[in-house]
Amino acid sequence: MILAYGMLHNSAPSHDVEWVNLLYFSGLTLLALWKVHARNSRMKAILMGVSGLAVSVVMMTNSLALPQHTDTWLRDLLPVPLMLMAYWQSGYFFDKPNLKLQSMFESWDRRLFTRLESTDPGTRAFKGIASLSETAYLLCYPVVPLGVAALHLAGRADRVGNYWLTVLLAAYPCYAMLPFVQLLPPRSLHRPDANPEPEGMMRRFNLWITRHLSHNANTFPSGHVAAPAAITLVLLREAPAAGIVFLIIAMGIGLGCITGRYHYSADVIAALALAAVVFLLVGQRL
Repeated sequence: MILAYGMLHNSAPSHDVEWVNLLYFSGLTLLALWKVHARNSRMKAILMGVSGLAVSVVMMTNSLALPQHTDTWLRDLLPVPLMLMAYWQSGYFFDKPNLKLQSMFESWDRRLFTRLESTDPGTRAFKGIASLSETAYLLCYPVVPLGVAALHLAGRADRVGNYWLTVLLAAYPCYAMLPFVQLLPPRSLHRPDANPEPEGMMRRFNLWITRHLSHNANTFPSGHVAAPAAITLVLLREAPAAGIVFLIIAMGIGLGCITGRYHYSADVIAALALAAVVFLLVGQRL
C-alpha cells in the first residue's frame, strides 16, 4: 500500500493500473519463496504470479502492436482476469487458521447478530431475507465488469483507468493480507447444534461456487465487499444514476456476506473502510 500510495502521486496516469498489477504480482511471487512452505503450493503461487506479470506487461505494451480500438477494450477488460489471478495466488499461502483471531471474530458476530441467529429459519420473512441476500452475494462476481460497462454507457469511458485504479487498490490489499491473517470462513465453523442454514437454490449455487471456484480461505478485509464498495463510490461520482443502483447492490453484497456466513462482520467493516480510504486517496489526483 505504501508503494501504491507513492505511485498515485508520481507515475504516469496512463500506466498506473499496470504498475499496481506489477507491484502486486511481483511482491506476492517473491513472498511465496519465503512464506509458502508446501512445495506444490509454492510452485503454483509462483506460476500464477509469473502469469499475472506477463499479462500486466501485455497491458503495458499492447498499444504498440494493436489498433487503438482493440487496445482500449483490452485495457478495459484485462484487469478482470487479473483480479481473479491475484485472488487465487493469495490462496496458495493459506496454511492454518489463526484460531485466536478467528474465535474473536466469531464472538463478535454472535454478539452483533444474536437476534438473527435466534430467528426461526422456517419463517417466511427469514427465508425472504436469506434469498435476497444470497442473490445479492452472487452479484459480487459480475459487478466488477458491469461497472466498466456502466461507465461506457454513461459516456464516461475516459474514467475507466481511475475506476480500475480505485478498484484494484481496494481489492488487492485484501488478498495480500491472507499470507499474514489466515482464517477459515465462518460458514465452515457451523456448529451441528446451531440452527440449520437457510436452504434454497441460490444458496446451493453460491456454495457450489465457493467450493469449486474459490480457495476456501477467508480474506480480511473482504475483497468481495471492498471491490463493490469502491465501484459504487466511483460510479456515484462519475455516473450518479448507475451509482445508486450499484450502491443497492453493494449493500446487498455486504449483507449477504454476513447472513450467508461467507465473511465475518469484521471483514465487511474493514473492507468498507479500506474502499473509502482508497477512493479518497485516488480522488486527490483527479
